[in-house]
Amino acid sequence: MKAPTMMKALRKLAAGDRELVLADVPAPHARPGWVVLDVGYAGICGTDLHIVHDQFPSWPPVTLGHEFTGTIRELGDGVEGWAAGDRVVCEPHSLACATCHLCRRGLAHLCAQKRSPGWGIDGGFAEQVSVPAHLLHAVPEDVDDLAAGLAEPLAIVVTAFERMPVQPGSTVLVLGPGPIGILTALTATAAGAGRVVLVGRPSSAARLELAAKLGIEVWNSTRCDVAEAAYECTRGRGVDQVVETSGTAGAVAQGLGSLRRQGRMCVLGVSGEPQIPVPWALAMNRAVDVAFSLSSSWSSWDAALALLARGAADPRPLATVFALSDWEQAFAATRSREVVKALLRPTPPPPDPRNPQR
Repeated sequence: MKAPTMMKALRKLAAGDRELVLADVPAPHARPGWVVLDVGYAGICGTDLHIVHDQFPSWPPVTLGHEFTGTIRELGDGVEGWAAGDRVVCEPHSLACATCHLCRRGLAHLCAQKRSPGWGIDGGFAEQVSVPAHLLHAVPEDVDDLAAGLAEPLAIVVTAFERMPVQPGSTVLVLGPGPIGILTALTATAAGAGRVVLVGRPSSAARLELAAKLGIEVWNSTRCDVAEAAYECTRGRGVDQVVETSGTAGAVAQGLGSLRRQGRMCVLGVSGEPQIPVPWALAMNRAVDVAFSLSSSWSSWDAALALLARGAADPRPLATVFALSDWEQAFAATRSREVVKALLRPTPPPPDPRNPQR
């Protein structure tokens, strides 16, 4: 297949520019050690919204998109173990230095030098993207492209449970019914929790309804005192583990108030505020353990793909797909929370031989 010379890409052109542009740009070529992917699906993340408004570091001009799956089109010199046509996902840790104390501890995802696709280098909101081959993971045959397109947020969740594992039979309270919250609830169940509850506000009613259809127990936080309900359902003990995915002060307080003594809280939610109040005395009195989890570890990607392969967590009901040309509608739906998770499809799907009319 002849490689195209130009392609469509959704780009932020300059710092301070709060608009994106769907532009014609040169198609990438594979440098040594890198590959070029034909992008299948690319998910819109809250980080993408922050990049548009200069609320997250970026190096424009840059093509957005750090959550994507694709098929290898071209291999650079020195790339071994991969072939054109392989379906893959990619860790977003490009240009990690490999020499700092974090990289040498196996924590390249926390390297201060990394420049991930979508903000540090060109990302996946394009027909093609170039990425380092050592960050690739093969998509299992029984995982379709749509599910693979959601592997990155699932890897984020798995990393959190690497930081703070689910104890078999434990009670887990998940705060915030966004994509990460719903995936957290599904993963906690798959990891052996005895009871998992997802908590959200009335503004998230549609998301709570979707979660309930997926078999998740849900609580509306305005219809009950969350901490009181947590103690009631555990016969006065408190829940074993809280995962906070909303980044709000109210949810942090609810979570700490719901924990048993020596209970555990893992924080995944990113707050838009530099500081939020914390009920410090309550946390101290209950001797709670708190861990913060950021980004995705190397090991979390294979674990996420394994969960997808055996159907232990199916993220596809969360997805609404938009053509890349409809990116404005997709971003608007994400901002307004009309969809749980918007994915862009840069190229039309291949013809379905079972339905020639499509």
